[in-house]
Amino acid sequence: MNDMSMADLHQKFAHVSDLISGTRPGNRHQHLNKLHELVGDFSRKGVVVPSKLRQMQEDLTNEAIESRFDNLPI
Repeated sequence: MNDMSMADLHQKFAHVSDLISGTRPGNRHQHLNKLHELVGDFSRKGVVVPSKLRQMQEDLTNEAIESRFDNLPI
């Protein structure tokens, strides 16, 4: 992945962002693996991960945690 250009990274970010925004809330966390991969791509390239990407990753991580508790009996 080191041969990925910055333009490729930003295009991939736009694609993943579109996927997430097109998914119903409550199911968006299913794209979390794609976000983790994208963060890794930025890190391997040696560039700063965009704050919007980090925030999206944090939001979806929180959604994933909450979804685990939604089905627990009280």
